Amino acid sequence: MINWFFQYKANKMINHEINISDIQNSKKILFCLFTRFGDTIIDLVIIKEFIEEYPDKDYLILCPKQMRPYVNEIIPNVRCMAINKRNLFELLKIDLVLKKWRPDIGFNPWSNGLDSCFFISYCKKFLFYKDFLKPQTINHYQVVRRYLNLKEKEWKIVNLVSKGNYKNILICPQSTDNERSILSDQLDKIISEVESDFDSPDITIASMRLEYLRDNVNSFVFKKNAISSQNFIKLVKGSDLIICADSAPLHIANALKKHVFAVFNSTKPEVVLNSGDKLTIYIG
Repeated sequence: MINWFFQYKANKMINHEINISDIQNSKKILFCLFTRFGDTIIDLVIIKEFIEEYPDKDYLILCPKQMRPYVNEIIPNVRCMAINKRNLFELLKIDLVLKKWRPDIGFNPWSNGLDSCFFISYCKKFLFYKDFLKPQTINHYQVVRRYLNLKEKEWKIVNLVSKGNYKNILICPQSTDNERSILSDQLDKIISEVESDFDSPDITIASMRLEYLRDNVNSFVFKKNAISSQNFIKLVKGSDLIICADSAPLHIANALKKHVFAVFNSTKPEVVLNSGDKLTIYIG
């Protein structure tokens, strides 16, 4: 029923091209982030740049409940409302909030669903990300900058220089795309090398799938709720080195300025990573 309502409303909505002048003259800006885990983190990094460029606006971010801890961590001073978009009562609450607030401009970067389109339709002007014209192959961070009318950055990566012995090491082998995940034999090799390269490291493997977990190694099992998200942020912040596949934890670790060793099995770093990231890249 809710999906039918989203579709009915979306079919009646008209997009607007949004330019820099529109942004400069606006007072209230809404961001709706209902997309994949990793894409949400990319969005937050660039939205932070946007807010730094336009600090005099009133901002609101709408997102799923499990994403709110990441919003609070990456952009701590922005107002955020976390909702279950399948809950009718929560939708009615958001309806009242947005009608009263009356935002000027709405964006939904990397969110192609009808739900995010519906929410930004409360704005006076909006441009659906699904209708935003973009090259087929473009850096994931750059495309959000382009969508938000921010200056693009020249892509470059700074090679990480190891700072001695790492004690707490977090390994995140899983991606939602299996081709991007660290393979089982790769994972075993990484654990063996970490144990030999560092003095009695405390290793933790974080994954949603139990097959990635190993005996005699700490484990963290992802769950789709805010408590799990908050605990994972704490785990990342407490780690000295994060080893991960092309996945959401890679973007979180880079956003939190951690030491990162990234394993790329199928994707290209220049398409996935943000300009200026400091990390070591391994291409399988």
